[in-house]
Amino acid sequence: MRSETLCKNVEIHILETGKFKDVILSFRFFNELKTPDSWVRTVLALMLADRCEKYPTKREVSCCLDGLYGASASARTTTYGQGQILEFRIKTLNEKYVGGDLLQRQIALASEFLLHPLKTEGQLSEALFKEAMINLKAMIQRRSDNPAAYAAAQCAKLLGEGQALGISVLPTLKEAEAITLEQVSEAYEKMLCEDRIDIFVEGQVEADTVTRLLKHAFPLKGRELKIKSEYLTESDQLRQKSETRAIDQTALVMMYPTHVALSSPDYWTLRTGSCIFGQLPTSLLFQEVREKRSLCYSIYSSILSYDGVMSVSTGIDGSHLEEVKELIEQQRKRMADGDFDEEMLSTAKEMLINSILASEDDPVSMINREFQNCLLGQAQKLEEISDQIRQVDRKAIMKLFAKMQCKAVFALIQKEDVHEENC
Repeated sequence: MRSETLCKNVEIHILETGKFKDVILSFRFFNELKTPDSWVRTVLALMLADRCEKYPTKREVSCCLDGLYGASASARTTTYGQGQILEFRIKTLNEKYVGGDLLQRQIALASEFLLHPLKTEGQLSEALFKEAMINLKAMIQRRSDNPAAYAAAQCAKLLGEGQALGISVLPTLKEAEAITLEQVSEAYEKMLCEDRIDIFVEGQVEADTVTRLLKHAFPLKGRELKIKSEYLTESDQLRQKSETRAIDQTALVMMYPTHVALSSPDYWTLRTGSCIFGQLPTSLLFQEVREKRSLCYSIYSSILSYDGVMSVSTGIDGSHLEEVKELIEQQRKRMADGDFDEEMLSTAKEMLINSILASEDDPVSMINREFQNCLLGQAQKLEEISDQIRQVDRKAIMKLFAKMQCKAVFALIQKEDVHEENC
């Protein structure tokens, strides 16, 4: 990857590769994760890729994208520990396949969307804002209607109270009602002037040409911003909560602070241990909870890397809630005792390495990996990561799991269960 500073805290990163037929242009605006800014920026993302001053109707935008050989434009928000990015992305076919000046037109279109959004009387378009709010409420409803997603969000809120983990990019429906067009317009101006910006260009491109075009299309100024994305979620007590709802099965989520940062030398030890614990088909959780006892259809663990948390999620019959909670904790203790065989350890390492190498075949995964390196101030290569995974040993995994304690439990319980009252 070749990087160049456009101005202070605005970087251009060029990933020259002939693997893909498309060219991806990704703008990542990074700022502190906090409410209500996180909700407002989600609304802003819904507005930015919809229309702009030059193309004020959906039809005009669609015709423009079609003219770029079926290009696509999108925007979204994502949390990265204590930070949040608003990403605007445009993907087009590489001009070498069709001739012409597609790259220049792609960058110019990004400039139209980002620097010249649809406005009315100095503010972002009210009509566009109203449409975005309808879409936001639909997103909130979809999350609420998905028991697993809702339980995960509530458990994160429980464990992360007063910390970044407890902040969501989606408000409640009641909180959404308080968002104003003025707030979104202010967030847009702040984003352009204050956010750290990382611009990624990926594809078979000529680096000098890309840099020249971007500098011309985006006359940005330097900005001051110091945010460390990764951190460690901490809790001094176990927090438990449940709600009841008319659903098919109870959704259970348990969260464990790992005390391991993403940049820590122990990170890949943690990831390897999580595979053995709850990600392999032969994992302890899958074998003990599903295969031996048939208490669930699926159960898995995952690592919230930027927050330093391990999460366990499953769907069960609510009458077995306490039994499953105890079984999950028993498997965590087995990990701490080293009660897993060498074949599982080898399989976990192989799976992790293969998944990392597979990211080279996905253009967005490649950008995400390089963005992570930017946030952490490192330049880890795939070969280096693979070597770290190969060197993971049993005792190191045992040590990490021995330090973990479950600090948050959330259960969304089916109404027909014996647990009829919310805790």
